Amino acid sequence: MSHHTRGRKADPKPADNAIRKVPRPPAHFNDGARAEWKRLMPILVERRVLSPADIHAAERFCDAAGDIAAAREAIAKDGAYITDRHGEMKRHPAYATLREATAESRRWAAELGATPAARARVTADVDKEDDDDDSPLSV
Repeated sequence: MSHHTRGRKADPKPADNAIRKVPRPPAHFNDGARAEWKRLMPILVERRVLSPADIHAAERFCDAAGDIAAAREAIAKDGAYITDRHGEMKRHPAYATLREATAESRRWAAELGATPAARARVTADVDKEDDDDDSPLSV
């Protein structure tokens, strides 16, 4: 029994009610979030994997990307260490935002199938559905 996963494109399964046109970015987006929306959404729309129910996940992903960009900008402007009100050198507080937003970004990217690992997992699930012999649920 050969598993023919090599060389296949690892793309999520198209959604039945896939969005066909990139929606406008939400008004509350900062510049970084808006830029990420313009980068990511055409890809997801073209793959036909984004249903109306997934818009929330896409928005949260782009919000996180915007927070990452803003945190990096603040660190670049102020330096990695700043002097607190007691005159002591401290790591820039934007590093906490950067860490949280990066974790958040990774979570939403996985939800959207927007990471190589997530796409591979989705494809593996589709393969299992096609090949009932290997399924532990087959009777």
